[in-house]
Amino acid sequence: GTAMSGSHVAEPHVVSRLSMQQPTLRTSVAPAHPLHQPNAVLLRLNAPVPPVPGTAAHSLNAPLGDASLVSTQSPGLWLLLFCGIASVVAALRRAMVGIQQSSVFLQPHAGYQAMLGIAGTSIGPNDDEDTAKSVSAQVRSGAAEEEEWSAKSVTPLERRLTVEHMNQGVHEAEYAVRGAVVVKAAEVAARLADPEQAEHMPFKRLIACNIGNPHAVHQEPITFFRQVAAAVTYPALLDLDPPVFPADVCRRATEYIKAMPGNSAGSYTESEGLLVVRQQIASYIERRDGFPADPEMIELTTGASEAVKRCIQVIFESPHDGVMVPCPQYPLYSCAITMFGGHVRYYYPEETTGWSVDINEVRRSFDQATADNVEVRSIVVINPGNPCGSVLPLHTIRDILAFAAAEGLVVFADEVYQDNVYTEGCEFHSFKKALRMLQHEHKGEPGHPIHKAQLISFHSTSKGILGECGQRGGYMELIGFGPSMMAEFAKMGASGLSSNTLGQIFCGVMACPPEPGDESYELYHKERSAIFEGMKRRARLLTAALNDIPGMLCQPIDGAMYAFPKIELSDRACAAAEQQDMQPDEFYCMELLEATGIICVPGSGFGQKPGTWHLRMTILPPDDMMEDVINRIREFHLQFTQTYA
Repeated sequence: GTAMSGSHVAEPHVVSRLSMQQPTLRTSVAPAHPLHQPNAVLLRLNAPVPPVPGTAAHSLNAPLGDASLVSTQSPGLWLLLFCGIASVVAALRRAMVGIQQSSVFLQPHAGYQAMLGIAGTSIGPNDDEDTAKSVSAQVRSGAAEEEEWSAKSVTPLERRLTVEHMNQGVHEAEYAVRGAVVVKAAEVAARLADPEQAEHMPFKRLIACNIGNPHAVHQEPITFFRQVAAAVTYPALLDLDPPVFPADVCRRATEYIKAMPGNSAGSYTESEGLLVVRQQIASYIERRDGFPADPEMIELTTGASEAVKRCIQVIFESPHDGVMVPCPQYPLYSCAITMFGGHVRYYYPEETTGWSVDINEVRRSFDQATADNVEVRSIVVINPGNPCGSVLPLHTIRDILAFAAAEGLVVFADEVYQDNVYTEGCEFHSFKKALRMLQHEHKGEPGHPIHKAQLISFHSTSKGILGECGQRGGYMELIGFGPSMMAEFAKMGASGLSSNTLGQIFCGVMACPPEPGDESYELYHKERSAIFEGMKRRARLLTAALNDIPGMLCQPIDGAMYAFPKIELSDRACAAAEQQDMQPDEFYCMELLEATGIICVPGSGFGQKPGTWHLRMTILPPDDMMEDVINRIREFHLQFTQTYA
């Protein structure tokens, strides 16, 4: 388990809604040999594959290094993939979600067994065929109450992995940020790449306003961060004479290299991440909030998205469990909740007051979920808001924390845009700081629910000022969990070995950038200020421009990276969308793409009040490109409303 500092409450005193559950590993048996199964997959870790006489498996018997994967889909068709074990583990975890609640035959290996258990999949040992006679329908299909199910009744064809025979949660999940409009954009890009077709198109370039991907729209990287990364991945750069990097870059890179196993960025790290980076993050949190932070309660992850999915997966105990999510929301949440078999229950921020959150609306959503027999386990809050650009005031955060503590809910605080606050009078307040303030105010009341509150905060290198999306750096800080529950989180992390090392390094430099007096500070401050001021300028520009277009209404972009304007669509436009089997705002975004080359995301992909329509677009394109975007949208919208008047 994870060590706990003396400043934290011991496990027996933590009354937690989220506590250690019984192991979910289940056992059943697959037929005698995996190579006799249609579409079977055999995964091996430094162990010989049992050969089948007269098959190609004879040639696969020698050790193949760290990992090998053999897939057979039909006689004579073999695919052999040689890859690093981290890639295998990532692929396996995705595959386990896809075949969740099924049986899997595998060579005995603790890592695979752990991942299968986490995914809710049964294990098929190859030495006990007697137990293969039947398995419960709950393991196979979740319908144990309805009828008995026998393994013998399943035909080989039905065992094949198809859309009909997969985890239906994965099939039903949607992720609008990379949805149908983006698929269409790829087709448009292909036409633009063809000179003959491009000549007849009304635009010469696509502008990606659909996703918070700063470097894809020409944001320059911050020099210090990239220099440290370069030196860490190629340490010989530190030995050049004369030096090619400033002294503080060399010091930081050397610090990270010494902390890595074997002094190499190519090594796995501890599952929870490099201690030196977690210490730097803890130091950052203390400076930000004015309260202590424990590096043992911080876990580094491959982007904040992985941390979110990991936490959503671990909280679901029964098919009745659900999560409260703001509407509109970042689709990662509804997507992950659906994938893992939970229920999404929305609460609605009020658009007319700048997407403010009323605690009475939160209570209404909770009460309705309870009436519908949904056991709410947690509440998600995104601050600053994605997609709506709001920044929550401190009193709202306190209200949410008090409500969650009283109801025993884990708070998921998505704070990846904490450095993106633009409006005078708005300020980012972390949920961690607000929680510690509340606990301090009630320190004389040991039985107060606030002392039992559970909070998980997420941050990322992909947003803020860095915009280093491709580095996949992220972390979560866990508050209010005892050693046994932390051990469960550690197990979840260990099943993926470790997050990528370079992403961890970017988390470290994000948390501890150059300070005044450091050799790189002047350049760092100049680059950071230019990026921030550009975002701030475009947030104001886009808000004003969208509100100047008849039929559009955009609340102030106080923070984050997006505008989420409401668009008025006529009955004729809605009817045209229905004919195309689309939501009206999806139809609008498709037409916008075809006419202007601008890629936006329909509001229906984020959720919205019934009868309203929105789109989300980023403030990231540089100033000259943003002017072009605004002009194209204005011209298109006027033409669209005239066509469908």
